[in-house]
Amino acid sequence: MAHYVVSDIHGEDDRFHAMLQKINFSKEDTLYILGDVVDRGPHPVELLREIMATPNMKMLLGNHEFMCLRYFAPDALEKHIQHWNRNGNATTLEGFNKLTEQEKQETLDFLRALPTHFEISVGGKNFYLVHGLPADTVYDEVWFRPYKDPIRTIPNCQLIIGHTPVSCFVHTETEAYSRSDEEELAYVQEMCERGELFSIFHHPQYIDIDCCCGYDFPNRRLACLRLEDMEEFYV
Repeated sequence: MAHYVVSDIHGEDDRFHAMLQKINFSKEDTLYILGDVVDRGPHPVELLREIMATPNMKMLLGNHEFMCLRYFAPDALEKHIQHWNRNGNATTLEGFNKLTEQEKQETLDFLRALPTHFEISVGGKNFYLVHGLPADTVYDEVWFRPYKDPIRTIPNCQLIIGHTPVSCFVHTETEAYSRSDEEELAYVQEMCERGELFSIFHHPQYIDIDCCCGYDFPNRRLACLRLEDMEEFYV
């Protein structure tokens, strides 16, 4: 029995299934998914439905699922509709359009019921799993980023996050700050030229496992962390 964590799959079902094979995922294992299953990649809704049907896959709400729910709300505001339209929702809408009305309702009900964080204990170690950062509201837990928002420490817990791609911010031992879009693209290009791939980042205050899956970066990867021994896996 093992416990794994992934985040920000963004519809890349081929990488997700390759990861399940790589870790030999079984019915005795548990996979925690820190949100952002939908948008950008080719098959987000199909992947979401697969997760819904798998009891030992536990999913959190991400900011992209949050935008999806606001888009489909009966009283959706135009600014919320446009916000999701600007954030790679085309493949998700395409997937929803293939569902029956009952399947669509089941999927939205599943998203509405998602928690924003997990507090778990594995092998005597405590973990706080969240998409963005620990916070007091749903919005903040799915949207906060460590380069601009206060990082709340959870006593005696290892904080594991997604949401913020490791490509977009610079880390030091005491702080993190954002690259501009131009700096980020230059950084990605430099990494590609050196043959480097994105990896999980271990900061003194948190572990960031968003390795840019769903982005148009040739060196992107889906990352997975096994909590028993903190071994890292990549596809």
